[in-house]
Amino acid sequence: MGGGGTAGFGGATGGGETASFGGATGGGETAGFGGATGGGETAGFGGGLSNAGRSAQAGADGGSEAPAGGRSAGGASSSGGLGAGGAGTPSSGGATSGGAASSGGSGGGVGCSVAPVTPNATQQTKNLLCYLYGIKGNHVLSGQQETNWDANPSDIAWYASNIGKYPAVLGSDFLYRDGASCSSVTPSTTRAIAYWNAGGISMFRYHMGMPGAGLTCTADCYQGNDCAEPTTKPSGSFFTNVVTAGTPENTSLNAKLDYVAVQLGAMQAANVPVIFALYHETQPNGWFWWAQTSSGSAFIDLWTYTFDYLTKTKGLKNIVWLMPFSGGPSASFYPGKAFVDIGGPDEYTQPSNLATFNAATNYNPAAAIFGTSMPIALHETGTAVQPDYMFPNTAPWVLWNIWATYENTAQSGFMFNTVDSLKAAYASQYTITRDEIPNLK
Repeated sequence: MGGGGTAGFGGATGGGETASFGGATGGGETAGFGGATGGGETAGFGGGLSNAGRSAQAGADGGSEAPAGGRSAGGASSSGGLGAGGAGTPSSGGATSGGAASSGGSGGGVGCSVAPVTPNATQQTKNLLCYLYGIKGNHVLSGQQETNWDANPSDIAWYASNIGKYPAVLGSDFLYRDGASCSSVTPSTTRAIAYWNAGGISMFRYHMGMPGAGLTCTADCYQGNDCAEPTTKPSGSFFTNVVTAGTPENTSLNAKLDYVAVQLGAMQAANVPVIFALYHETQPNGWFWWAQTSSGSAFIDLWTYTFDYLTKTKGLKNIVWLMPFSGGPSASFYPGKAFVDIGGPDEYTQPSNLATFNAATNYNPAAAIFGTSMPIALHETGTAVQPDYMFPNTAPWVLWNIWATYENTAQSGFMFNTVDSLKAAYASQYTITRDEIPNLK
């Protein structure tokens, strides 16, 4: 893959900052997060970021960071360093590549009590979910949706050049196949695998076209006839038919899910867990076909059918299920904790002050549905939230994910982010970037 930052996803050794996409994360940041990932679910992934790991990157980032408020210095446990299973002892951590020892935030070996809803989930999927629960309320993952409708997305390389850090989460979309067939692995999937191998986390959504007679993934589109946002809304018995075996709508839905299973299966084979924000921006009478109904039970039937098809029929074990509401979530559309690992809304308001934006008005309605124990994600946002104005209790998001191009391009004449506002968000003591994610493998 040539050109810009995308060439570096595969681990090329040349080309300036792009070389780091496929390489080791360095700086010792992973060594101090509780050690090995084996031995079942461990709470050693929780929360605290060591100052040793952070400072190892300071020269490249053009500055240093104070260890206050969540990152630990010199081996002390950070304030946010406890894993999901409860209190633990700081682990010793190995020597970093830069020579400094990192202590990490919590004890390795304390069991995580949270299990993925995916049956027989892979160890990496368990590790990822435990990690999300471990950082809940004390840290937030930075994220960026890539422009994967382009052959060579440049969003992530832009961060390396302008912010000096890579986002922790790479957002992508199964809609864009870039020439691949419904039974082939797409370039987006290949990039997601490379991002995981470089230390990051992969998150997908799917602008799935509306199921209909004879339609497969090749008919998927964003807006128009039979698209995700269809010209003609589903009517009559559509929502019953789409989950009823033997109907044209159900046959079409299965074909589209078979395509998804090819992508998720390729990631599973590479030991990559995926945060899957399927049927995103759901709300009653929404704009995408899956939510163009006032019936919450119809949507829940669609969600649970899809859950069973992917996990039982297709045997996928690497999914962390994210229930992705719009900015107007409805409890009647929530499938429940048996089918959802984490949840959250989106946010596209135009903030009056980028320096203090925290999307708090969207956090509380989501928390009222998902409860206080589940990590809540800002799965789509126009603007990066400012973690210093979120924690501890105002809006403790577990991740934010800026929509593609919003990081550096005006939308309808409005700049949702600036280099300065993004640098401020990334410099926060609460923000986790790719180099600070522990070894979840």
